[in-house]
Amino acid sequence: MIKNKITFSAILDYWNPNNKIVVCDDGYRYFDTKSVITGQSTITGDSEISIFEQFYKLNNSLRYCNGSYYKFQQQEWKDKYDKWLKSDDYKSKSFNLFYGGGVVD
Repeated sequence: MIKNKITFSAILDYWNPNNKIVVCDDGYRYFDTKSVITGQSTITGDSEISIFEQFYKLNNSLRYCNGSYYKFQQQEWKDKYDKWLKSDDYKSKSFNLFYGGGVVD
């Protein structure tokens, strides 16, 4: 008997600061750092938790990138992720997810 494997997927938007000089009608100039969507990707996994872990690692890999981040496109995924961040599952994994098995002194 062959079981159908369930696959979960979520669409992510990739946000970056605009980083453009804007000139107003009166000549005033300023540096616009408002974040805008600059890309999109899809992550897949065999469970919702695998999606959450991938999302966490993607955003964590950007922690030194001056305002770049990923965001779930669907509100349903965002709500589930926020709930997972408060769960015992996340609390038991958070150190390894953040440091990725590295040595901390």
